[in-house]
Amino acid sequence: MSKVKLWYLYDFANSFASSVVIFYFPLLLSRGGASDIWIGISTALSTIILLIFYPALGHKADQSQRTRMRYIVLSSVFMFVALYAMGFITSTYSEHYTLFLLAMLCILYIIFQISFQGSYVFYSAFMQNFKDEGHNKDRVSSFGTGVGQLGNAVSIGIMGAFVVGGSFVIFGVSGNSLALIFGATIFIVLAIPFLIQKSDDMETAEIQGAGKAFSFGEFTKKIFKNKKLFYYLLGYMFVADSLATLQIYLTLYLKNVFGFTEKMSSLGGVISLGMLFLTCMLAGSLMHKVTDKKKMLILGGVIYIGAYLLFGLAPTIPFYAYLILAFAGIAFGLFFPLARSFYSDIVPKESQAEYFSSFVIFERAATVVGPIIWVIIFQLLSAYPIEYRYRANVMVLALTAMLGLYFIKKSFILKNQAEAIQSKRL
Repeated sequence: MSKVKLWYLYDFANSFASSVVIFYFPLLLSRGGASDIWIGISTALSTIILLIFYPALGHKADQSQRTRMRYIVLSSVFMFVALYAMGFITSTYSEHYTLFLLAMLCILYIIFQISFQGSYVFYSAFMQNFKDEGHNKDRVSSFGTGVGQLGNAVSIGIMGAFVVGGSFVIFGVSGNSLALIFGATIFIVLAIPFLIQKSDDMETAEIQGAGKAFSFGEFTKKIFKNKKLFYYLLGYMFVADSLATLQIYLTLYLKNVFGFTEKMSSLGGVISLGMLFLTCMLAGSLMHKVTDKKKMLILGGVIYIGAYLLFGLAPTIPFYAYLILAFAGIAFGLFFPLARSFYSDIVPKESQAEYFSSFVIFERAATVVGPIIWVIIFQLLSAYPIEYRYRANVMVLALTAMLGLYFIKKSFILKNQAEAIQSKRL
C-alpha cells in the first residue's frame, strides 16, 4: 500500500477514537452528576500543555521523518490506553462520580486530547511530502478529511446501532462506556499498517538549521511578525472555536433543545458525517479545477456560519435538526480541508511539523476560551429555560465564526498587498 493510502487509513482509524470521545464521554460525565465545567476545564488544560511542549516536538520532528513516526506511534498508544481506562472507570463507578474519580477521568481525557492533537500535528506535516511526490495537496487534504469523517460516521453508526443501547455486555461493560473501549480497539487495529511502516521507507529530512536548538521565544516572534500568517491563524482559531465548542456540547444541545435520545444523536452524527464525507470526496475530485481557492475558502466559511444561525433559530422539531446537521456537514467539508491545505502552502516547507503545531495550538486555544464563554453565558441566563440558554450559546458561536472569517479575509488582503509590492520591485 502506498504512503498516501496508509495516511488515509490512519485518518480513518483515529476517527473511531475521537468520535466516541466527542459523542459519548460528555454523556458519561453528565450521567455521573458532573457539570459541563469539568470537560471545559480539561480541554483548556490540554491546550495549555500543547502550547508548552508541541512547538519544540514539531521542530524536532521536522529534522527526521523517523522521529515524526515515533511520535505518532507514542500518541496512538496513549490514546488507546486512555480510552480503555475511561471506559472501565465510567462503567465500574457509573452511579455517582466522587471528586477523585472525576479528577482521574479528566486526567485521562487530557492525555487523550494531547495525544490525539499531537498525532494530528505530526501526520498533517506529511502533506508537503506528498506534494513533493507529485500528489495534489488540496486533493490529499480533502480526501484525508473525507476518509476521516467517514470513519466518524461508521463509528457512530456502529456504536449507535449495536453498542450504546446496552445490548452488548463485555467483561461487565456496556453502553457508552463500552463504546469508548470498542472505539479504542477498532482504532488501534486499523492504525497498525500505518504505524508499522519500515523505518527504511521514511527518509531523513535534511534541512537547513536542523541541528539548531528550538527557541520558543524565536518561534513566537516568527508567528507574530508575519502578519499574513498571524491573521490567518487568528481567523482560523475563531472559526475552529465555534466548531470545537459545539462538538463538546453537541449531544447535550441536541438532548436539551430538540429532545434527542442517545440513538437519535448517533443518527444525527451519521447524517452529518456522511454529508461531510461526500462533500470532501467531491471537493477533492474537483479541487484541481478551482482557480481561486481563497474565494472557495470564504464561501465555505459563509455556509458554515449559516449552519450555526439555522441551528440557533430552528423550531424544536427533530427533522429540522437532522437537516441542519446535514447542511453543517457540507459546510465543514468545504472549509476545513482547504484551510489545512492552504496553511501548508503559506508556512516554510522545511518546518511543516513545527508550524503545524502552531496551527493546532491556535485551533485548540479556542477550546480554552469557547467552553469558558459557553459556561458564563449559560450561568448568566440561568433565569431562562434551558433551551434558550443553549440557543443563545449557539448564536454566540455564529458571531465567533464571523469574526474568524473576517481575519482570514484580512490575511488574504495582506498577502495580495505583499505580492503587489514584490511585483513592482521586479
